[in-house]
Amino acid sequence: MGRLIADTRRRRGYSQARLAALLCAAAQVTTVTRHEVSRWERGDRLPGAQWLAWLALVLDLPPARLAAAARPVGRPDPADGVTQLHQLAEQWLRHSVNTNAARDESPDPPGGPDGPLAAPGGAAGQVPTGFGWPLVRPGGGAVTELDRQVAELRRMDDLVGGADLAPVARRRWAQAADRLHRARGADRRRLLRPVAELAQLAGWIAADAGDRAAALRAYRAGLVLAMEAGDQALGAHVLGGASHLLCEADPGAAWRLARIAAAGARRDGSPGLRALLAHRAALAAARAGDGRAAQDGLLVARRLGDRVHSEQEPSWLYWLDQAELAAMAGRCLVVLDRPARALPLLEQPGLRRPRRGQPRTRAVYAGWLARALLGVGEVEQACAVGADAAVEAVRAGSVRAAEQTRELSVRLAARPQTRAVRDLSELITQLTSYLPGSSTRPGVN
Repeated sequence: MGRLIADTRRRRGYSQARLAALLCAAAQVTTVTRHEVSRWERGDRLPGAQWLAWLALVLDLPPARLAAAARPVGRPDPADGVTQLHQLAEQWLRHSVNTNAARDESPDPPGGPDGPLAAPGGAAGQVPTGFGWPLVRPGGGAVTELDRQVAELRRMDDLVGGADLAPVARRRWAQAADRLHRARGADRRRLLRPVAELAQLAGWIAADAGDRAAALRAYRAGLVLAMEAGDQALGAHVLGGASHLLCEADPGAAWRLARIAAAGARRDGSPGLRALLAHRAALAAARAGDGRAAQDGLLVARRLGDRVHSEQEPSWLYWLDQAELAAMAGRCLVVLDRPARALPLLEQPGLRRPRRGQPRTRAVYAGWLARALLGVGEVEQACAVGADAAVEAVRAGSVRAAEQTRELSVRLAARPQTRAVRDLSELITQLTSYLPGSSTRPGVN
């Protein structure tokens, strides 16, 4: 936060005293001085929601970026974690290109039609789980106990937020990785795909718990295993998850990862996977301020989305349906400051009460809907939706959902203090200590 404020202030040619004066003029108060700005920049204190809103206005910064920078952090990320993942992604893409070239010269993939390069999914390899999605027999073989554990963890992720589920996912991932390390020959080949899938899921859950460093480690491991298994689609899905993880803090890196994933999945990726990756790239481009690239990504995603049939998608995309695809487009349009176009996509009844009943889904998309309503001036309605989102964020136990509430709080701080705004701000204040990723450390003003 301190570096972001200081660097932006210097680029605009403002002194600390000038920035303090501009903030006071915008907020019509006299309480911010040069010394307070200096404390923010040194990291001695964090600006509260009200001053985050005015800083976003005065410095012309996206409120989401300021909110992300103000989020308390635990263990710092390895300095080269994102760089390592990007280098690994480029290696994966080269491997995918070489594999496709080899397959073009052979009538069947190595090992036959059901060998290690056979794509997962398809009706012939699916077994009902009772959870609403199929469990895939890799290559049509027998379902293993590890496959069932992955399916169970998926179901838990639908119902339990990352803050509570991360220790379980971490433990299961460690056990599976140890088992894979000890396996040899055919046993190792049989374990590769489910362990890679478990790594992807562990990364997603760690991201939902707010542990970015652990998520990056799991995604790197998952990409390596997917590459060894010859499962290009799963590797692309791993990179898509990593892109989503980095989208707010480093949208440029997120955009590059999504584009690499899309290039690697262009041949063997299902329409749903390719549509998802197009949405990942579009959102990252929108966050980075590249509206043209974001619009192009949305157009590609819409064309691919029209071809999505759930029974032909990999089992790990069980959650992707037309309502979800439309909502992702709406979310991107909000970031592009086109709330009127986003509203019809975010107001679908299925998003407020999704068929799987996840509080995280309701919290996340209710938060985006509230932002769209604010964008068109429907303040009272936005506050009503925002109150639902805040309560669901607590129920979800998800840092991802909690960030929507914090972002909404920042945006409300710069709004006229109507009764609805005051009520929602008070509710969010009361819920703050219950939101995942909250901090009670001193120095927040």
